[in-house]
Parts: sequence; C-alpha cells; structure tokens
Amino acid sequence: MIRVAVVDDHPHVAIALRALLDQTPDIQLVAESRRGGDVAALVRRARPHVLLLDLFIEPEFDALAAVRRLRADFPDLKICLLSAYLEPALVRDLLQAGVYGYILKDDDYVSRVDTIIRDLADGQVYLSPQAYEALAQATRAESAESLLSEREVEILRLAKRGLPNPQIARSLHISPGTVRNHLSAIYRKLGVHSRHEALQIADERHLI
Repeated sequence: MIRVAVVDDHPHVAIALRALLDQTPDIQLVAESRRGGDVAALVRRARPHVLLLDLFIEPEFDALAAVRRLRADFPDLKICLLSAYLEPALVRDLLQAGVYGYILKDDDYVSRVDTIIRDLADGQVYLSPQAYEALAQATRAESAESLLSEREVEILRLAKRGLPNPQIARSLHISPGTVRNHLSAIYRKLGVHSRHEALQIADERHLI
C-alpha cells in the first residue's frame, strides 16, 4: 500500500485526489493539510511514502528550505511539488535538493495521478512537460554562465548600456587594453565576432 499525503491550500486538490484514490486499492490518502508550516509534523505523524506539496502554499513558506529539511529528516520520502507557476532556476534547485516531481496545476495530472504516484514511490522522477523545458532553460543558462568570469559579465552589462571601452575601463578601474582583452575572451567563449553578437547571445542566454 502506497501512503500519500497532500499539503495544499486549495481544498479541491485534496477532494479530487481523494475521490480518485478511493477507487485505487494500492494507494491510500493518509493525511492532508492546508498549511505549509504543518508539513514536517504531518509527515512525522502519518509517515507517507509520497508527499504532494504546494510550492507557494503561504507567502512566508520557503519550499526549498522545507524540502531540504524533509530530505534530511525523512530520506525515503518522495516529495512532489505542485505549482501554478514556473521558475526555471527554482525547478533546478528543487531537483538538486532532492524532490522527485514538479507538477504544474494546469497540467491534466489528476486523471493519471495514480500512475504518477506509483512511479514516484518507485523512485522515478516525474516532471510536467513545461517543467522539463524550464529545467532545460535553467541548465542552459547555468552552463553559459559558467563560461564567463564575473568580470566578463560586468563588462557585458556595461557594454549593454552603450558604454565605449574607455568608459567601461574607467567604471571598473582597469585599462582600456584590459577591457579589449576581456572582450576578445568573451567573443571566443560565446563563439561570436562582434560586440553586437556577444550582447545578443548574452541576452538570449540570460547572462546579463
């Protein structure tokens, strides 16, 4: 029997899940709450195998911190976030913190939640299609950021404001020759040949 807990401030979520899971003999809804602050106590009391947790349940609720605490205290718990919003960097951070799923509420997940819960209980990761794309976007941005040094990013940001090399040099208290050297390194790393191209690629990859 797979034990499931739901923490979500929208009652219709638990109602829909309960209606479906009542017809599923191998899955049982063992606990539910509408308060994020109750999640640790709920898990300790009900001992679910899978936790469905609303990402933005309360303004003061820090889902990432909660996930890290739950993973430390209950390492076998499979946590799946429910959310109406996508923040690519947060999706990446939550997966790195140990969540097993990220479901968008406008995804038609309820009709197949029994399959999703079984997969989560087996240790498989489930992401809504939009969450996959968000993760890919965050990964691409992180990969691009790692190519450029902090100083190179500073120079690109000043260049985006239209400052010529001498003004960039004065702003950063370096020589114009050093600015030129940094720009040459930026062009090489981004695979471009001009300032315009570098700024275009940097914008596309959310580097500046």
